[in-house]
Amino acid sequence: MTELAEHFKLNFKAAAAEEAQAVADNLRVTVLTDGLLRLEYDPEQEFDDRPTQLVWTRKLDVPNFNLVKDENKLVIETEKIKLKYLRDGRELSKDNLKIKIKANEEEWFYGKKDDQNLKGTYRTLDDVDGEVELDRGLLSKSGWTLVNDTESLVFNNTGWLEARNMSAGYQDLYFLAYGDQYQQALKDFAKITGEIPLLPRWSLGNWWSRYWEYTDQDLKELMQKFENKDIPLSVCIVDMDWHRVENEYTSGWTGYSWNKKFFPEPKEFTDWLHNKGLKTALNLHPADGVQPHEDQYQKFAEYMEIDPESKKGIEFDLSKLNFINSYFKLLHNPLEDRDGVDFWWIDWQQGHDSGLEGLDPLWGLNHLHFYDLARNNDKRKFIFSRWGGLGSHRYPIGFSGDTVVSWDSLKFQPYFTATASNVLYGWWSHDIGGHFFGTEDRELYTRWLQFGVFSPIMRLHSTKDPYLDRSPWGHGADVLEIARDYMQLRHQLIPYLYTHSYRAREKSISLIRPMYYESQKETAYRVPNQYYFGSELIAAPFLDPADEMTELSQQTVWLPEGEWFNYFNGEYYQGNKFYNIYGDLSEFPLFAKAGAVIPLAGESKFGETGNPEILEIEIFPGADNEFKLYEDNGAAVDAELKKAETIFKNSWQEDQQHFEIESLVGSTEVLPAERRLKLKFRAVNEVDLEILIDQKQVNQSKQNQFTLNYDQEQNTLLVEFDYDPQKKYDFKLKNKIGLLKQRDLRLDKIKKIIKNFKLQTVVKTKLAQAAAEAVKKEKGAEFLERFDAVLSQSQLEALVEIIYNCGSAQIKTADFDQIVLFKGDLKEMSYNLSYAVLTENPHNPIMEMKKSAVKNYEFLDLEKLQNEKWKLSLNYTEFIKKKYSN
Repeated sequence: MTELAEHFKLNFKAAAAEEAQAVADNLRVTVLTDGLLRLEYDPEQEFDDRPTQLVWTRKLDVPNFNLVKDENKLVIETEKIKLKYLRDGRELSKDNLKIKIKANEEEWFYGKKDDQNLKGTYRTLDDVDGEVELDRGLLSKSGWTLVNDTESLVFNNTGWLEARNMSAGYQDLYFLAYGDQYQQALKDFAKITGEIPLLPRWSLGNWWSRYWEYTDQDLKELMQKFENKDIPLSVCIVDMDWHRVENEYTSGWTGYSWNKKFFPEPKEFTDWLHNKGLKTALNLHPADGVQPHEDQYQKFAEYMEIDPESKKGIEFDLSKLNFINSYFKLLHNPLEDRDGVDFWWIDWQQGHDSGLEGLDPLWGLNHLHFYDLARNNDKRKFIFSRWGGLGSHRYPIGFSGDTVVSWDSLKFQPYFTATASNVLYGWWSHDIGGHFFGTEDRELYTRWLQFGVFSPIMRLHSTKDPYLDRSPWGHGADVLEIARDYMQLRHQLIPYLYTHSYRAREKSISLIRPMYYESQKETAYRVPNQYYFGSELIAAPFLDPADEMTELSQQTVWLPEGEWFNYFNGEYYQGNKFYNIYGDLSEFPLFAKAGAVIPLAGESKFGETGNPEILEIEIFPGADNEFKLYEDNGAAVDAELKKAETIFKNSWQEDQQHFEIESLVGSTEVLPAERRLKLKFRAVNEVDLEILIDQKQVNQSKQNQFTLNYDQEQNTLLVEFDYDPQKKYDFKLKNKIGLLKQRDLRLDKIKKIIKNFKLQTVVKTKLAQAAAEAVKKEKGAEFLERFDAVLSQSQLEALVEIIYNCGSAQIKTADFDQIVLFKGDLKEMSYNLSYAVLTENPHNPIMEMKKSAVKNYEFLDLEKLQNEKWKLSLNYTEFIKKKYSN
């Protein structure tokens, strides 16, 4: 019997411990964790312990639970749930199977629908201009989720898949109960389906990709241009024109043989990339199988027992194990081992026929390519493909497909990316800048690139069109400067990002997460355009073009309870509030939590993604915090992994801050031979500083080992020194009158936005003077009345919103349409909402009005209006009104 190659045979632990199981008639319940049950129903009572496509591990530590079983009932109770099954001899129903979720007193019964699911992700955004409705996810506001695994194929003893062939009526269900402990639900799910793998470190840098007929020389010159312009890269993708396209057998999309016209010496080309520090992948469209024009056709045909002289095409067929084995051994392995290809871009979008009934070919290719890349145990497993359904978190990374170039497409991607963490699929790559169609726009390109820097994988890409340009220098000198700064920052962020790859593997915590993961306030569910970027930061990308009159972009941001700081300038923000953030093209809304510790590479060089010689630590005041930095030997497999862990502790009081660097745990070999640390204590007043090494105070003679500098403008203390990882360092900052510097930059912001206004220069001057006088005398915005005749509505609104931290915004997704109103520092703010509902009688519409004061912030649900037309007026003060009209 043909079997798969050994490296495809996985060590499943699919059979649960007997003591975790309880059988009552046709139902078997397996207690996997105290919040996760397997509910298996089989009229033949032949329950199934085989691993499925989704679930690989059921043999877990048996949690504590109470079991009561008699001739009438089965009751199972854990710390989190209580199941009751009435043995009435009937099929499962709402009457005989119920589960109580203790965290929220919710009761589930068999057949109950979940209308509060928080969604997951979607296979591909190909051809999408804007938003799509996402598939269901693993989390719900109801506090429970039911996952149906009945239709999964199962692994057999050949190492591959087959149909279950269970009896009619068989069901295989997994019930997750967690209340609002979303992260625990995801962690439990990962226990049975597999962990999120550790990414190779190089994958977190900037990628270049373009569907284009590049020659090897073209790509070398392009990479050299990036390097000459100080724009770092770590990956260079080669799209489908790497292989021969024109042939008499296929449309040209499928191919496995180098186009020697473009790449006469493939190994020389990949060696050149590797010498530059770059990794590379080739694009695959496997649907057309293997045709006679391919270099490996004869060997493949002979292996498949087809006469090569027949010139018969070899169909793509994942039901044949000899096809799978030769697909890798003959087509892909030589391109890796001989030619230096680092990984594969699996671009399957050609239907659902795999040759094996019930198997999505995308799932099959993702699984097989992922494990084949590490067949020699010398590479970390890694692919680049589309989402293949639940369980795809085991095969990072994904790409979201061919989006239309538009603001609507960009606007959807933060929500889309964050929500994917609800199915553990946190490592998304997007076509940054958009793939095709639409209208090229320098502002749109810049905003998309900025989002890309603060997304899981940063990959510039577009289709084959000479007027689509994703190069940072393709949109003018000012865009180039901005793009360079952000792409350099991306590489500086790699220590932070790579640490979160470890967190994803160990704790099932994705880099990008929705706001409701950390706060169950209703508000957290209503802000889809912002997200946690790791443990320390919140990002809220600008997603709309700048206003014509202010020439500024605007984003409405909600900051959770606590204290927050603008990452770039240290501005202080009080939490549990909304803010309207304005910015020019160079700015990006990014906020650090109080106590945040953010490790950065001190410099970013082309092709360099390793553990840096200069390590900068951004340290924010205001709260206690701890950050564990993970470093290792880059892309090593587990058997060869050498890991270093460094813990940074931030302890805070009003008049002092204690920052500790614990001595390194693990291997010092993975660190540079010499490392310089730069500690940046942000948003603090000038301090007295005490330094200890291994709990001994540094005396005067050794003070010169530490360079100290206080930046008055940025309120930042810089401490720089040569670092010994085997020592423990303590830095004690003290200021008797208070350490935290709450920078109020309203006047600076007012002057900055006035500079951007489309307004006569003399008016700008007078306006800035009046604003400065009002701030100095702690007055409000009354001075704006004098300028009402010359300011546009948007200019007036921007100034009022900055002065009072008040405002409003419409927030719309596929799931809701709402307006948020927030009064900030205003004493009073009111609104007037009127709307008309057209009835069957066109002469008798229903006209209604709602008028109210805004207490702090509130939402108006526009979907509940069921209206045809509506108008909203906001009264900030007596001299300004803001109107929405639908």
